[in-house]
Amino acid sequence: MVLRRILLAMDHAVLEHEMMRLPAKDRAILADALLGSLDDEAVRGVEAKWATEADRRLAAYHRGEIAAIDGTTVMRELRDRCVT
Repeated sequence: MVLRRILLAMDHAVLEHEMMRLPAKDRAILADALLGSLDDEAVRGVEAKWATEADRRLAAYHRGEIAAIDGTTVMRELRDRCVT
């Protein structure tokens, strides 16, 4: 409860700054928790669309239409796209 009151009292900018200082793994856990706390139709709609897309991609993989790429390669390619 004390932590909750402290966090509520913090300015949003300060809170965001402090969260961005967390290690990537901790930020991911926090982001997942925050997204999970949003219980509205828009979030459910996005999740449903991602589930449909995941099913579509898996089916395409099983049909041999697309190849699997390991996560390390994918993340490196995404970082490269964002930097250039």
